[in-house]
Amino acid sequence: MKIDKKKFSYIGVYFLFFISLCSSQPSAKYRPFDWLLFKEPGSINSISEGYEFLYIGTSHGGIYRYNLYGNQYDFPITTAQGLDNNNINSVHFDHSTGIIWASSYGSLQYSYTREGDWRIIDLVDIGLRKNDRIVQLGNSKNYIWAKASAVYVKLDKSSGVLAGIYPMPDEINIVWSSGKYNEQPEIASVLNDYALMSGWMASGSKLIDGYGRYIDITSGLIGKHNDVWIGTSDGTLFQGNKTMEAMFPTEFGIRGSNINALFHNDEELWIGSKGYNIGRGVTKLNTRTFQTDHFDFDVTVNMNLTEIHSFYDFDNVLWVGGNSVILVFDKSENYWRTLGEERGIPNTDITSMVGDSNFVWIGSYYGVRQIDRKTKREESMGFEYLFYNHPVNDLFLNDYGVWIASRTGIYLYDKNNPQIMNALSIGDSYLDFPVSRVTSVFQQNNLVYFATNIGIVVFDTEEKFWDMAIPASDYKGLDVNDILLLGKFCFIATDRGMFRINLKSKGVREYNFDFIGSVNTIENIGKYIWMGTSEGLIRFKWRKDL
Repeated sequence: MKIDKKKFSYIGVYFLFFISLCSSQPSAKYRPFDWLLFKEPGSINSISEGYEFLYIGTSHGGIYRYNLYGNQYDFPITTAQGLDNNNINSVHFDHSTGIIWASSYGSLQYSYTREGDWRIIDLVDIGLRKNDRIVQLGNSKNYIWAKASAVYVKLDKSSGVLAGIYPMPDEINIVWSSGKYNEQPEIASVLNDYALMSGWMASGSKLIDGYGRYIDITSGLIGKHNDVWIGTSDGTLFQGNKTMEAMFPTEFGIRGSNINALFHNDEELWIGSKGYNIGRGVTKLNTRTFQTDHFDFDVTVNMNLTEIHSFYDFDNVLWVGGNSVILVFDKSENYWRTLGEERGIPNTDITSMVGDSNFVWIGSYYGVRQIDRKTKREESMGFEYLFYNHPVNDLFLNDYGVWIASRTGIYLYDKNNPQIMNALSIGDSYLDFPVSRVTSVFQQNNLVYFATNIGIVVFDTEEKFWDMAIPASDYKGLDVNDILLLGKFCFIATDRGMFRINLKSKGVREYNFDFIGSVNTIENIGKYIWMGTSEGLIRFKWRKDL
């Protein structure tokens, strides 16, 4: 039987496309933005104008989208939408086909919908080496062009099939997206002639922000309607117009990528990062508009550089637990101060904080401390020495007192009649095994849940008995970082994704997609679950699975 080689090659190509499509999204039932991933943008590497959006390729945050008509940022496109990598070297929108293209290390990818359904092409399959880098993308009337370090690659506009490799393009009318800034005359002229707003200034190939920090110019684009766009190394995007001859800075995204702490109050979500070398500060995010306010360590008075591990809010004052310090923010006065070891703050990570009108209790790897709210100094409780070698992972305050979740068990401090006791001595226990490695506490109605070595155990504060709610085997015995109860559902944050377990039917749903990583903390805001993860801040429309 004679085989049609041409037909066979097309079948092979479409099979590869099908495989890449299947692996690009968490599940076909999800719409592109049911999962959202927010990260530190890093530098802006490439800019391209589309029909409705300006597409911004960043080194850490995937592809940011700026609405050209609404003059505001929209949902970003990241690995949560199927991108192969969040480090985007170049992005390009083809106006003749409506297809968006993006390059990252090792791959070229494109989407017909300009949101999800990303097709991924290995660089080796288009004649390049795995470690080659596509630094600029463009299109002619009939082809897509990719500029690599030493060659130009010509590709089919709709499929990405290789059409040729050239030392120089064999076509003239190629529309390119922006690439790396090399003091191109048209962009340099803008910087020399236009006024920079919000306290920014131009200085040669660099910019100076309102705090005096030098920022590199990384990419620039002259748009179709006299719009001018300039991207920088810290993720700031400047928008200008040739008529006004002024450039206005805008920014999007959060501080940090390894999100370790979240605190929600009304429409504000406070975000803290574990890696302060990238995090740079604390972010306040409006969960409705996605507008952000940043409090950067290097420019905010009385704010020490630190990782962020916990938040606590009381009476319009926010307490931020770091490493050996607590940052205190008076919201009404817009004023920060730092509390250190001289105030009794333990020389280690501040894992949790709770408090009332008199005291704030601090949990850390060196036990528990009590801080007087007025003097901001430690006041002894008399039993601190008991926890010097017992790391405290979480604290919770209710009518019973301060619950202490530690490596060795669950303890209760009665602040009204100062004493410490083993919490499992209260009431009756139906647990079969000893409890240790307690990492998280959450209360729903009269039930208090604890993540432990044997599973999620529960204490009924009215009936006064202990029981097993979820055995550890239901979530594969993984280490639990946080728990959240919503009605009959228990959400469990682990080092390998998140589990949702129905407390009535015992049904288990596991979320372990690659873009999630390790889940450090979880919050419920409206119909969404927000997760602080090792990959960034994630918003999930969880009711999609009901």
